[in-house]
This record gives sequence, C-alpha cells and structure tokens, in this order.
Amino acid sequence: MLEHDLLATSWTWDGDEPIHERVRAVGDAGFAGISLALDDLHEVRSTIGFAALRRMLDDAGIVWVQLGTLGNWWTCPSRTTGSEAERGVILEAAASLRAWQVVARADVSLPGISPTAMLEDWVALARQTEAVGAQLVLEPEPWSNLPTVERASRFITTAGAGGLVLDMMHALRGGSTLGSIRQGIAPGTLAAVELSDGLLSTPSGMTLAEESRSARYLPGAGAWDVPGFIRTVRELGHDEPWGVEVRTPAHRALPVRDALRLAAAATRAVLDAADAFGTPALPVMPSSPAPTSAVDFEPTQRPRRQTGSGAPA
Repeated sequence: MLEHDLLATSWTWDGDEPIHERVRAVGDAGFAGISLALDDLHEVRSTIGFAALRRMLDDAGIVWVQLGTLGNWWTCPSRTTGSEAERGVILEAAASLRAWQVVARADVSLPGISPTAMLEDWVALARQTEAVGAQLVLEPEPWSNLPTVERASRFITTAGAGGLVLDMMHALRGGSTLGSIRQGIAPGTLAAVELSDGLLSTPSGMTLAEESRSARYLPGAGAWDVPGFIRTVRELGHDEPWGVEVRTPAHRALPVRDALRLAAAATRAVLDAADAFGTPALPVMPSSPAPTSAVDFEPTQRPRRQTGSGAPA
C-alpha cells in the first residue's frame, strides 16, 4: 500500500507526560506532523523555549507543524489585550518552529458577527502569518458564524487569502454530505483535512461541541464512510498530510504511546481502503447533495441531475 504522512492533532497526542516524551511518542508512532495548541506553546515558551522544541521535532522526524487555535482575531468588543498576546505567541512560535499552518476559528459567540465584517481582519492576519512563513487556515464549526464548510470556502474565496481546514466531524455535523463537499468547496481553498469517525447522529443529551470534544472515534471504528470521504477530498486536490483527530474517554485513558500507535494504525487502514480499488466500505454515506438550506449553496447553484442509481449525472 501507499505511504502517507499523518499529522497528530493536539487532542490526539494530549496527555499528562512531559512534552518531550509526548513529542517522541508522536514520531515513534509514525506521524510526520504535529499540531500544537496554545497551552503547549505557552508552556514551551515559559520553559525550554521554541528553539529547543524545534530540535525535538527534528529528532522525532516531524516535518509538518500546525499551530492553533486562534480566536478573537476580528474587530469586536471581546477582543482584548489577551487576544493580542495569543496572536503574538502563535506568530512567534510559527517563525521559530518553521510552522506549516496557523489555525483560526470563526466567531462562536451569540448572536455572532457577520462574516462580511471579518474579511478585512482575516486578510490582515493572513498577511501576518505569511510573513513568518506559514499559511493561515480557517476551521469552521457548526456552532459558529461560519457553520458549514461550503460557506467557509466561499468566505476564503471572497477574501482571496488563507485556506480551509476540512474537519470531517465538523463538516458532517454541519449538514454536509460527500456530494455537497465535492460541489460546494472550491478546490483552491482546501488546505488541510482532519479525519475521525463517529456515530450516525449526535448522542442524546450531548451538544455538538461536547460531541466534538469527547466522541471522536478512531477512523474506521464508527458509522461514517471514511474511505469515501478521503476519495472525495482527493478529488478536490488534497494530498498530504492527513490530520488525525481522536478523542474519547477510553482513548484518552491509554498511555500516550499506545494511543498514538492505535490512532496511526487505524488511520492507515482507512487510507489503505481508500487506495484500494472496488466499492467503498459500508455503510455508504449519501452521495447526493444535501438540501440547500443545510449546506448554504449559492442561490444560483443547482444540484446536478441524479441518475437512476442515485449517483450524480
């Protein structure tokens, strides 16, 4: 089977062990990339320093470095000196660690700002990020003011700057299908992909945000067509690396080395399935476009005619 670069998101390699042990465990499990959260960056900056961390990453064979997640980057009453300080830490870390990407989130407050009002600030932040050698990428969330990946892709297209993080859980819980992702995301905006698995619907009594934090299953261990999702994003031009975002109480309880090896093996299995010829693994997710209201297509965009088999004509 083909070789693939995997990136461990901050939740996937989270743990109580010292950061040098966890970084080494990421490399030993076969990951070529790592995502560092703000908490990690603050800890490193106040202790060993970013130069020492970069040496650790080099020793572990880590070539893809992603940083985040940055919030409150737009002009708003909740943007404080603390928000500015976080931006400074991330940009400093991006320069020192030779980061590949900086991840930002949309507005999760209520009622939320209009995305149009965020465009100018987004372009300015993208330029700052580019100046330190990284790419700014947006991770839309269903509970934010950019709740669908299709709408977030249009935001980035309008801005003419930055890229899109396609998180599988966020996309599906935002109402997207494989068909709507294929039709509604501009290929030039897709910059990163995060794989996980989940149940057919959000567990009763759990919010979408709670599910995102505690019900992200190993790829292939849930009810989603992960190989089909992989093939879909490949059609949009995505290549490497493949982000792995796993978070359940059982997975979190494992020693970090065991958790990372398990996550890498499960992800490589679904990538192998996507690489193989033949029909996708069951259960198959819908390939028809989702309702316009669910994924927020442009009013002028019309779903393609369906053939008798249900596949787009």
